[in-house]
This record gives sequence, structure tokens and C-alpha cells, in this order.
Amino acid sequence: MANPNAIPMVPQSAAQGGWKLWLQRGIVSAISLFFMYIVLVMYSQGEPLFAVVTLLFTTAFAYIFLFDRAYVWRYVFSGLAGMMLFIIFPILYTLGIGFTNYSNLHLISFEQAQSYFLNQTYAAEDGANYDLVLYEDGAEYRITVENEDTGDTYVATQSVPMTHTEQITLALEASGPLDSTLANLQPAPRNAAILLRSELDRVMLVLPDGTELMKSRLTQFSTTYPLYELADNGNLINQQAGSVISPNFEAGYFEDENGQRLNPGFTVNVGFDNIKRVLTDKGMFDPFVQIFTWTMLFSAFTVVATFIIGVTLASLVQWEPIRGRALYQLLLILPYALPSFISIMIFKALFNQNFGEINFILKSLFGIAPNWNSNPNTTRAMILFVNTWLGYPYMFILCLGMLQSIPKDLYEASGLEGSGMFNNFFRITLPLILKPLLPLLIASFAFNFNNFVLIELLTKGGPIIIGSNPQAGETDLLVNYAYRLAFRGDTQDFALASTISTFIFMIVAVIAFLYLRVAKVEVGVKKH
Repeated sequence: MANPNAIPMVPQSAAQGGWKLWLQRGIVSAISLFFMYIVLVMYSQGEPLFAVVTLLFTTAFAYIFLFDRAYVWRYVFSGLAGMMLFIIFPILYTLGIGFTNYSNLHLISFEQAQSYFLNQTYAAEDGANYDLVLYEDGAEYRITVENEDTGDTYVATQSVPMTHTEQITLALEASGPLDSTLANLQPAPRNAAILLRSELDRVMLVLPDGTELMKSRLTQFSTTYPLYELADNGNLINQQAGSVISPNFEAGYFEDENGQRLNPGFTVNVGFDNIKRVLTDKGMFDPFVQIFTWTMLFSAFTVVATFIIGVTLASLVQWEPIRGRALYQLLLILPYALPSFISIMIFKALFNQNFGEINFILKSLFGIAPNWNSNPNTTRAMILFVNTWLGYPYMFILCLGMLQSIPKDLYEASGLEGSGMFNNFFRITLPLILKPLLPLLIASFAFNFNNFVLIELLTKGGPIIIGSNPQAGETDLLVNYAYRLAFRGDTQDFALASTISTFIFMIVAVIAFLYLRVAKVEVGVKKH
């Protein structure tokens, strides 16, 4: 007998057809055509990976929503597409970057780097020089040039606003037909060429005979020729100097005969070199181990400290003889209600070595004023204190709810046996709340493992670890270390940052696995 609550393989309305079915097919086809256009744009812009991913998504979307045999997949398509787009693809993309040399020195592909050199030009010494004169045409400018040798004048066929950031090409004509146009224009001020020097650097002028002119001096354009010529073996020949540069696919640079590297570099696959560097290079391995150890200790200490404080305070406010328990609960939860970044910045001011209130009190009472930002030990102590303050309200709320679920009969029976407060806590309270809290404690550990905001706002990872190369901070967590590699160094090494992110992903995956085991979440279908 069929289950009346089962999801239908094909709804009756779809099976019967009609104008709704054709409307649906029209909408799906239009959306698919739009994404196919996006695929072509991505591929033409040199992004084949994104184009392939979009093509697969479009193909699956069209197949599922156009064919009845795939109807049941419509119920889960949006969830699967979101998971692939926002979870699986970013993970795979990050892993892929870790096997390249991708950095601010190697941002482009080999083809783009080769095109950069082939597009360079030079002005020949025996070529003609043309003096530049600018005319104002409202908010735009009209360019004219005059040949120094023959006195021939040429005028651009159109005016331009001179706000461009890319290379533009302007055709020139002999000034005769355009004399009437120039007569109605005002010559630009003499300093216009200085103010527009960057824009003029990106202007190519083309004479009527096809000769190309590029800016050679502040107010002069000259005949230009391609600087490099592509040889059959893939090398580039410098037509001005006669030298040769060749691509080095291991280093990701074009190099001359002396091994001198030329910028820009290009992205190449380096295999496991980044992983080897992290694990074997002393300048990276020692800081990596130190940061990993600190990250684990930071996360574990925070979980244990916040749990102890939270359960202790929750037990105290549950004590019936205390008056005003609701007020105490509100005050204890208050740090959780305040945005964390505000609390962090307040503590940063309080711990200021010269003007902070904490050092003022310590110096008044004990005659000491610790340097909270220069000494690694005191800096870590400050971080642990601040994070414990920020984290205990969460544990307090959890423990408060758990304690209220424990039957009071257990404590009454224990009291009849003569048990005291501490005995009840360790024999009844702690065992009953620890098991249901354990998955949340693991989740708290995972959160603090990637607590980027606290470190970034409070210390920025400082002080710097001496001997680290690239630089690493004494208080960096792994996630802050990855951020430092990607966005702070002189060489923004995205590939190394992706490698560190891969290690983070593996560690968090283990934590997630433990969480599932502790929470007893069963994945899959049970066999009967």
C-alpha cells in the first residue's frame, strides 16, 4: 500500500501539462540561458575554473527542472547547490591555492604575464617626435600633436574626459578638416599635461598611416615599436637591447640571461612545496608549532575557565536563601549582551601600560606596572583574562538552564543522608550537567580555536616572534597567522595562508567528528 504522505515522484499538474508547465519551462530556460552567458563571460575573462563550476550548476539546474524523471531532486536542489557553492567549493578552492605560488608577486597567469611584456613598447631614437597640445572641450580634452621636423599637425577625432584608468587608443587626422573645431576650443592651461600625466601615459595615438605614438616625455609623443617579440621556443626577444628573457615555470617568473627575475610573476603549481616549507623551514616550522600550541592552550583554558566560573555562579544564584537572584542573573549576563568588539576595545584601553587604569591600580598597590603588549607571557595572560570575561556569561546561561532541570528530590534525599553542599555538587550536579554540556563545550573549543576578532582587536598577534620568517606573532592563533601571511607581510603569500588554512580545516574537522561522536549523531541510514 502506498504511503499517502510520501513525496510524489511527479505531481499530477506536471503530468497533465498545460500552460503552467510551459511557463515553468520558459522561466527555467531563460535562467539557464542567462547563466550560460555568465559562463562565456567568465571563460573569456580567463576564469575557466569558475566557468566550469557555473556550467555544472546550470546543467544540473536545467536537467532537474525540465525533466520529470528528476523531479524528486527539486526538493533538495537548493540545499545541495548552496552547500556546493558556499561550503564545498570554497574548501576545494582554498586547498587548490595551497598547491600554487599564488601571492601579490604572482597574481596573474602565465598568458597574462606574457601578454604584459608583449604589450610593452619603446620609442626609437631615430623616430619622429610630436609635441603635445591640449584643448579644453567642456569637461573633456581634445589632443593635438605637431611633428617637430615637418610641422604637420594632427588632431584626435574625438575628445575624451581624461578619467580613464585603462589603455585607450585615439585616431588622429590632419588638422585641416578640424581647424574649425579647434577654433571653438580653448587651449588647456600649461600645467594640464602635468595634472593629467598618468592618464596621458595610458593613451595611444594612431596617425592616419597607422603609425602608433606613445608618450615619451611630459609634453611629447614619439613613434613606438613593440619592445618584445615572441620567439618560436616561447622566449621573448628584447628588440631594443637584443637581450632574451625566458619563462621559469618553477619560480613563476620571466628571467634574463643572468637569472634576474622580472616582474610581474605568474602563478604556477608547486606541488607540496608549501607544505614542506611549513614543516621543514625552521623560520616557519618553529613559529607554526608555537602558534599551534598556544592556540590549543588558549582554546582549552577558555573552555575550562568559563565552565568553572559559569557553573559556580549558576549554582550560587540558584541558592534559595539569596535575595534578588533575578537581579544578580541579569548583571552576570550583561557582558554577553554588550557587543564583544566594544568590550575588547575597552579592555585594550584598561590594559594600556602608560594610561590604563589597571596599571594605575597595580602601581598604587604593589608598585608594579606590567608591560601588557611587549612581554609575551603578560600579553597571553591579558588575552586569557579578557576572553574568560567575554565567555563566562554563555556558560552561565547554559549551566543555569541545566541546573533548573535537575529534580530537587535528589538534593532532598542526599540531605537526608547527611551530604553537604560540596558532596552534592560533585556527586549530583556535576555528573548530571556535564554529559549534556559536553557537545557544547566541544563547540566552544572550536569557536575559540578560530577566535580571530579577539586577537586582531586586542594585540594584532604581537609581539613578533624573533627569528620567524615570514613574521609571526607570539599571540597569533592559527587563523590570525593565516591572515598575517595573506594580508600583512611585504609579500602577501596567499598560497602559504591557504596551506595554514588547510591545517586549520583538518583540525576543526577532527573537532567536528568528536562533536558528532559525543552528541551521538548518527549519519546515514540504519539497516534493518
